[in-house]
Amino acid sequence: MTLPGALTMAVATALVLLVARRWLVERVVVYEYQRAVLYRRGRRLRTLGPGVYWLVRGVSAVATVDARSRVAVVAGQEILSADSVPLRLSVTLRYRVTRPELAIEVAASFADTLHAETQLALRDLVAAVTAEELLPQRARLAGGLHAALAPRAAALGLELEEAGVRDVTFPAPLKQLFAQVVEARQAAQAALEKARGETAVLRHLANAARLLESNPALVTLRTLDAAAASRGAIVLALPSPLLPGPGGGVAGRPPGPESIGG
Repeated sequence: MTLPGALTMAVATALVLLVARRWLVERVVVYEYQRAVLYRRGRRLRTLGPGVYWLVRGVSAVATVDARSRVAVVAGQEILSADSVPLRLSVTLRYRVTRPELAIEVAASFADTLHAETQLALRDLVAAVTAEELLPQRARLAGGLHAALAPRAAALGLELEEAGVRDVTFPAPLKQLFAQVVEARQAAQAALEKARGETAVLRHLANAARLLESNPALVTLRTLDAAAASRGAIVLALPSPLLPGPGGGVAGRPPGPESIGG
């Protein structure tokens, strides 16, 4: 074979291999926030981390899932409490995929399955408490929901990071009753504070009366202090023996020599 013929054959072979590679081999990129599961002839081989992979078309396949945290809101559903009061609760979940092979193979949609499991767990928890106990126990209810959902999420290949009770809605008549209870409590607290203030004032007045009774001179000192601080006229009440009589003398005394005949 001549040199030009061999060169032509080499170029043709390279083109055939390039075309075959393009049609037979597939390039797959797994990003940092993803996890992938490698299947060959329908059987799971292993989990793939971030990187670039070349697969033979028709023989190997890769299924990828997003491994970032997700937030799901389970909208308000009507649930009966232990005392048969219809309540409507909303729950917020934060979770992420930790085992992609389970998330892909166990359920057709792990998000829908987790949503249904949340509803079932929430019904069991709310049915065990009364409506009056529910509001002060919201944090405990969220902890119980997390404890009940964590193993169910793990079976789906998920890690439940947080579960919280978002909203609790009561029927309208029950809302009015709660408002009346709160109003009555506030009124009772205000009356109690008023009574405490009046008791404190009376106690101070009683102490002042006892002090003045044991120390009469304090009245005079207090009067002089008020006179010094005041800029107006001060009216003093004097005993009648000290007041001047009609003849210019002191009432109750005979007039002195200077008041007789001038």
